Amino acid sequence: MVLYDLISRNIKIKRRTFVALGCISGLANALVLALINNVAENISDINRENHILYYLVLFSLTITIYGLTQQRLMTKAARTVERAIAGLRVELFECVRYTELSTLEKIGKERIFNTLSKELQTISQSAQLFVIIGQSITLVFFTSLYIAYHSFVAFLVISVLIMLGASIHRLRANEIQKNMQLSFESENMLIQRLSDLLDGFKEVKLSVPRADDLEHEFIADSTRAKKAKTTTQTLFATDFVLSQITFFAATGAMVFIVPMLSNIYTEVVIKVTTASLFLIGPITSIVGGIPIYTTATEAANNVLALENELKQATQRTKQKGARGGSTDMRAFEEIRLEGAYYQHNRPAGDRPFFVGPVDLSIKPGQITFITGGNGSGKTTFIRMLTGLYELQGGQILLNGRSVTSGELDTYRSLFTAVFSDFHLFKQLYGIKVSSEQEIDDWLVFLEMNNKVSVENSQFSTTDLSTGQRKRLALLSTILENRPVYIFDEWAADQDPIFRRKFYEQVLPKLKARGNTVIAITHDDAYFHLADVHLKMVEGQLMEHHTVENEGSPS
Repeated sequence: MVLYDLISRNIKIKRRTFVALGCISGLANALVLALINNVAENISDINRENHILYYLVLFSLTITIYGLTQQRLMTKAARTVERAIAGLRVELFECVRYTELSTLEKIGKERIFNTLSKELQTISQSAQLFVIIGQSITLVFFTSLYIAYHSFVAFLVISVLIMLGASIHRLRANEIQKNMQLSFESENMLIQRLSDLLDGFKEVKLSVPRADDLEHEFIADSTRAKKAKTTTQTLFATDFVLSQITFFAATGAMVFIVPMLSNIYTEVVIKVTTASLFLIGPITSIVGGIPIYTTATEAANNVLALENELKQATQRTKQKGARGGSTDMRAFEEIRLEGAYYQHNRPAGDRPFFVGPVDLSIKPGQITFITGGNGSGKTTFIRMLTGLYELQGGQILLNGRSVTSGELDTYRSLFTAVFSDFHLFKQLYGIKVSSEQEIDDWLVFLEMNNKVSVENSQFSTTDLSTGQRKRLALLSTILENRPVYIFDEWAADQDPIFRRKFYEQVLPKLKARGNTVIAITHDDAYFHLADVHLKMVEGQLMEHHTVENEGSPS
């Protein structure tokens, strides 16, 4: 059972405890029926012998045992499932953390968001239901034994009808699962469309055709999700109605059919009929819980599928010694690329795009500017250099030694960056600041002291313009003080005065303290400040010796 395997994988489930509590709860529930039937049958004798108090105490004790065991069972199940989900969340987070950027781009953030939030939440919400289903199955078992004790023929009749109802659902299981998977995929696309709307809101507002197409695709995906869910719910509804009809048939059979098949007394007919009515509640719980159980099982399949895809795509083994920051590389002597090559996966028929082979040497304290047109491969090259893309050809040498796949985390710790699609963390994760005065000084220097403060390693706000947020991202990298700084069109969103400050003051400050700077830029007025000027043309990197105007900005 996929769901049970997923929950029990990282925690030890005491099955005997659950089974014992479930059996006690179910037996106590069934005893309530037997006790009521017995008292109803002998009520005149019980009143005459004044035993009513005895049966009342026995009845109260039975429902107390049921209440205590059922409450304990449901609480224990909830704690077990939540503990398992907490472990799964951390495990999936680590899987994402240790996967490669190319794999993450292939899987898509929408699927990861959906799995970590919606799918795990679905499993969590089903915890109590599993207990109710289990307890209902136990109650059906003991009640069936009670019926069999009074009339084996009645037991056979009701068993056949119950099996008939179960078979009807089983025949629909594959169709239900297919529709649920289609619904999951459609909801992933809905999240992607919504991300397109929110992340690209300005672009959407500028183009009515774009907005219309986006809305059309959103409606189409919503319709697919609606159709898949409606079909699934229709199947469940049909199953539920058929199960109800089966219950009524079972009750009717106790009155109309069983007396014809066997010689039983009137009081026995009443007891088995009452018992069959008593079964309607638990069996309804079982049938009603099947949609949630099926949804939770499908959610578990999606969680496992994502986890397996992340693990299979990760070619390197996590090694404690290979994690970032485990080795001090602040005194690196040279980073050299030899024949470095990377090609993006493209659909069949599309023109392949690749960068390389690249041969390049980077020295400490060096300022390097990289220019090139849109789509020339600058961003891909930066990802190759920093190890975010594993090379498909050639090698990276650090201080004359080839960097292996297992050492990439350590190698990446050389770099800090503000990418063109940067993310500003509100909290200064992984940054240890020597003094608050250092932060205050840099905030003043970056002209952000009147807008933002840093308290408890957090920015007081990140609700700022893109240019201001880039300044805070720059502050974060400065506080990291890594050997190599990467800036991808950092000054593009700055006003002319602060753009000049970046090139003429920030970069020299970094160079003065021994940092290496690699900047993608088209600000030709400042090319003279670079020690090395490289140009990317159609995936090929070459040294550029002129400082004249450089084509269109990217």
